[in-house]
Amino acid sequence: MQQEFSHSQFSFDLDGTNLRISAIHRSGELCPVVFLHGFGSTKEDYADIVRYPDFSNHPFLAYDAPGCGESYCSDLSQISIPFLENVALEVIKHVNFKHFHLVGHSMGGLTALMIAHKYPDRVISFTNIEGNIAPEDCFLSRQIIQ
Repeated sequence: MQQEFSHSQFSFDLDGTNLRISAIHRSGELCPVVFLHGFGSTKEDYADIVRYPDFSNHPFLAYDAPGCGESYCSDLSQISIPFLENVALEVIKHVNFKHFHLVGHSMGGLTALMIAHKYPDRVISFTNIEGNIAPEDCFLSRQIIQ
């Protein structure tokens, strides 16, 4: 049976803010799936996904956003959607996913939408689970769907 996942801590500095991001991830042969949780949630929301046969042999990544769960952020006032986009890209870089499916919930859905819009060459698909998209982002959402 394939290992369910590994736990990791990724430490890095982003725009002068020290971060230590707690993640669960695994490798595999198929296209990777990256999960971004919503405000007040954690990476554990996605921990059981590895048990579903449809996700068998898919690499996957879920992590605690800065200030959530087991992650640390030296300056919580820096958190914004653009900051969370950059955090996501840095964590994805740590697990070496070049192309990936992107799944986001709520705040993670908006973050994922922005990443999908900016990096269509890397994002294979975008799924928004009960996402909260600001009115100014509706136009962007329609562009991606078309």
